[in-house]
Amino acid sequence: MDQLPEGVPPFIHISQNELFGLKRKKLKEEDIAICECVYDETNPESACGERCLNVLTSTECTDGYCPCRQHCRNQKFQKCEYARTKLFKTEGRGWGLLADENIKAGQFVIEYCGEIISSAEAEKRSQAYETLGLKDAYIISLNANCFIDATRKGSLARFINHSCQPNCETRKWTVLGETRVGIFAKKDISVGNELAYDYNFEWYGGATVRCLCGAANCSLFLGAKSHGFQEYNHVWEDGDDRYTVEKIPLYDSAEDEQFSSYGTSPSERELAAGGEIHWLGLFERKNKANADLNSVYDEIRPIIEKHEGDSQDSVPTSVAMKWIDATCAKYKADFNFHFSIIKNVMCPSILAENEAKLSPGDGQNETK
Repeated sequence: MDQLPEGVPPFIHISQNELFGLKRKKLKEEDIAICECVYDETNPESACGERCLNVLTSTECTDGYCPCRQHCRNQKFQKCEYARTKLFKTEGRGWGLLADENIKAGQFVIEYCGEIISSAEAEKRSQAYETLGLKDAYIISLNANCFIDATRKGSLARFINHSCQPNCETRKWTVLGETRVGIFAKKDISVGNELAYDYNFEWYGGATVRCLCGAANCSLFLGAKSHGFQEYNHVWEDGDDRYTVEKIPLYDSAEDEQFSSYGTSPSERELAAGGEIHWLGLFERKNKANADLNSVYDEIRPIIEKHEGDSQDSVPTSVAMKWIDATCAKYKADFNFHFSIIKNVMCPSILAENEAKLSPGDGQNETK
């Protein structure tokens, strides 16, 4: 690696992941994936190209086992066959990485290297970095149980900034039996252009962080698309006309049925007669549905993270159905609660009469 520009925060440059508190998995011979490629001397592209079985499954060939031997072109991670890149100082976004050559769509740019740590260690380090006031932490998810921390040790990929309209993406590959993360070009990138990928930042609470990518479709905040952020924040982009006054349907009471017609079903009779007690009951159901949805999300989040960005697999149908059921239950509880409030506010006289009928005080005095 060339000498770093002056002013770059100190870190240890590595070109291969280092395990912290974890044991490296020994690759067994029976687990080695062997392709069926046949090398043709008249056609160098025949050696483990796009049609290679290993390439199609995002698995690198193992040296000594590939039929194409030294001609194999599917060992880019192992041989550090990176595109030429260059560090530069951005305006207001710290350091960034730009292309120092023309990069083709789909080309392997660089591996995201760092320390492989457990989820418990990742949480511990995140808290420590926050306590120390460290603004630039480089921790990404590797799978449901492990993370890559490039804060102290890492490759130049740690300097690639986020963008809501990125020209690169992360892909997970199996290399010598281990999962590794590579940065690949989503489209052709000309020399001198900054490299960027979508961080898919997951927000779990705390302070919101402004996104400074400047893309036309910028979400304004990192993690704005995550479940947690959308649950507790409402962010409208400039020019968003989905909720302008002109597009809100006007309510016409003439189109509504007479309140006296309600009561044909148990839920409707409760709505007419329950008053404040009914509201509280629906409010409790609403909170319970929200809690159930959050519980389901916490349960399936490791599975979602495991398959995120993985084009070879998909989240199991059972997991998706569980999430859909919990979401529908939440929407139903929200609707019932707000529907009850609206109806009772629209017809206060009927509500008062019903509450009077339910009150035991006056009726008991008359009997006596």
